[in-house]
Amino acid sequence: MEDESCKPISSGRAARRLQSGSVRALVAGLALASGAPVLAQQAPEDPAASQNSGIAEITVTARRRAESLQDTPISISAVTSEGLAQRGIDNVTQIGDFTPNVKFNSSVPVSASNATAAIFIRGIGQNDYQLSADPGVGLYLDGVYISRGVGNVLDVLNVERIEVLRGPQGTLFGRNTIGGAVSVVTKKPADDPGASLELTTGSYDRVQIKGSIDVPLAEGVYTSLSGFYHMRDGYVKGTVPLAPDLGDTNTMAGRFALRLEPTSKLSINIAVDGTRSREETAPNVMLAVDENAPAAQVWNGLYSGAAGICTDLSNPARLSDTRCYNSQWAQAPYRHGGTFRAVSSVFDNFGKRRYQSASDLNIWGVSGTVEWRLGENVSAKSITAYRKVTGFWTRDSDHSPASIVQTKSDWKQDQFSEELQLIGDALDSRLNWVVGGYYSKESGNHQDLVNIVDAVFMSGAILDGRSLAAFGQATFEIVHNLSLTGGIRWTEDKKTFDNGNQYVVAAGFLTGQPFNPDGSGLQDGDPLMGPPGRTTIKDRAWTPMASLSYRWSPEFLTYASYSQGFKGGGFTQRVFPPFANIPSFRPETSTTYEVGFKSDLFDRRLRVNGAAFVNDYDDLQITVNDPRLGFAPIIQNAAKARIKGLELEVQARPTEALKLEAGLGYLDAKYRQVDIRALNSGVTRDSHLQNAPKWTLSAGASYDIRVDGVGRFTPRVDWSYRSKVYNDAVNSPLLIQKGYHLVNASIGYSDEPESWLITLGVKNLTKQVYLGSGFVDSFGGITEGAFGRPREWFLSARRTF
Repeated sequence: MEDESCKPISSGRAARRLQSGSVRALVAGLALASGAPVLAQQAPEDPAASQNSGIAEITVTARRRAESLQDTPISISAVTSEGLAQRGIDNVTQIGDFTPNVKFNSSVPVSASNATAAIFIRGIGQNDYQLSADPGVGLYLDGVYISRGVGNVLDVLNVERIEVLRGPQGTLFGRNTIGGAVSVVTKKPADDPGASLELTTGSYDRVQIKGSIDVPLAEGVYTSLSGFYHMRDGYVKGTVPLAPDLGDTNTMAGRFALRLEPTSKLSINIAVDGTRSREETAPNVMLAVDENAPAAQVWNGLYSGAAGICTDLSNPARLSDTRCYNSQWAQAPYRHGGTFRAVSSVFDNFGKRRYQSASDLNIWGVSGTVEWRLGENVSAKSITAYRKVTGFWTRDSDHSPASIVQTKSDWKQDQFSEELQLIGDALDSRLNWVVGGYYSKESGNHQDLVNIVDAVFMSGAILDGRSLAAFGQATFEIVHNLSLTGGIRWTEDKKTFDNGNQYVVAAGFLTGQPFNPDGSGLQDGDPLMGPPGRTTIKDRAWTPMASLSYRWSPEFLTYASYSQGFKGGGFTQRVFPPFANIPSFRPETSTTYEVGFKSDLFDRRLRVNGAAFVNDYDDLQITVNDPRLGFAPIIQNAAKARIKGLELEVQARPTEALKLEAGLGYLDAKYRQVDIRALNSGVTRDSHLQNAPKWTLSAGASYDIRVDGVGRFTPRVDWSYRSKVYNDAVNSPLLIQKGYHLVNASIGYSDEPESWLITLGVKNLTKQVYLGSGFVDSFGGITEGAFGRPREWFLSARRTF
């Protein structure tokens, strides 16, 4: 099929880039002083590219059509399947280590699921996984939006490329992309038979098998099947009997794809994917214990069985008596004492499963993309998808044999979406346009059971959501080399929250305490959010964008852009003491002004791309503990911020054997306004935005050593640096991660037919200890966090057939 959305890059533009230009001297200084990886899908090589052996063309689909990265006026990083393999990357979260101004939290601090990641781009994201709060960065799988954080740690399974789009993408990608978007594109079934099989072993008894096979069934009927299995022991060790090792891996995933091309004008792609994980809970550990916190005092005084020792803060014996709850359980970074045992039989037995260490997940999805050519210059696309996620996970938040704070969650969520696009060009391709519509429907039921000593609360959510959108965008070449792009999107979101999962299961030691909104004593069965009922919120937004680009020469493009985005409002599902109503919060918005350049230099042996931006970020949804509202972390619109920054990306190939990549990101993120709700929680104008490190740097180098009659050896080194990171909104001192370096190294061997690839590598070579996320529970006296993986080696062998 020859659809406009996937046809080769404009030959005129490609030819202009192959000509010699006059701007090399102008940008050479910038090239030598800059950095950042821009790795993506390689377009089919043209003859000139083969002759000069320079950097290959890169094709992206950030504007819903295939076009050269160097013609796309957006700040983009991307990585191909080859780049993923070279770095030993297993899932999408790991690309944050080498992407400017991007931070992935592979474990959200208030979740115990290993399959829940928080994505931040340019300091914007969402650090809470709850069903009733939207993410701030959109994640897409083959054009299908993944609406929730649970299940968004996608395995690298038959992936063609991953694109990271920085800045608001509200026009073409829609809501919840105010920070940006991450687009994962899988490989389509090939025309010819083929297969690959990869086996990996390594630290912590790692066993990993990955394979794929392409099977053409007939002319115009092509299929592929891929599978993934990964098992690895935990790296956070239990230090007492019954304490499991955390941070293990036990995942299976598969994907079947069918490509149909009944005519030259029609193409149909259908994919079915599934994932099953059965792992221990997320690798959270204790950083500090406050013995004076209310729940800690109750345990030590009434439930420890050694009150005389445990409550005497002058008695050093309490620090070695395992019945006491104190700093002896602060065993970070790689040890913990959580036994996943509760004193409350109600908590232990409530729900479908008993309380035990677990991070279980089941995902399956189906999608169908239909593309057809309606005329010489017009094509249409339909993307239809359904996705279902179920899970069960638990936390022993006190990380000890005590029962201070513990949780277990049952999660069910499904979504259906349909997107229609009409794509075309006119005026001898001077005008390119796309218009479309989007519809999605989502439902979820999260039973989040919280145990505080012997008091048990159901603190979950029942949510129904619907989203409608219409959008359009066009690019017009005003005069030769000067192009104007404009677009706009209208979105309407509707969410309904049912408080059926909000009530006191067992009041326990809090029985009779005057916590209810009317001052009455707390009893079993009392609601946590007003009387039983449902509340609906509706958000509407217009998100425009405009961009002006000029190609000064075949090698040098500049652009200036304006864009808006918004993230939907939602509900707070964690409250205590009880509220008289269902608390909600408004959408947050983002407006970005950006300038940038794209350049190919020295006969395409050096590529330097850069961008600078200013972002006005309003109505921030901040997760805080407001003592005036209770003990639970709640989400509030509480601030405005301004984020300034830049990105530089470099890819160089000085010789045929040597490949260099580098990256630089800079953020100056400051609050402009903080209202009373944030001040009550400890957030001031001098506070730092969470997950917004000032500097993100990276570099990589590889060198091919060819031995005649033997094959090719390729040593590779990757380095990355993140400056100081504040892991919560109030900048808790124990959750501040100082700047840190990560170094990975490997050496690969491929035979001369290039059918075998064997790689031996080490990740975190320097044994860097760094905190990835964290959380402070003042009521329980708990400060906890999750640390990055320690040094690990791996050995993989890949055979291509």
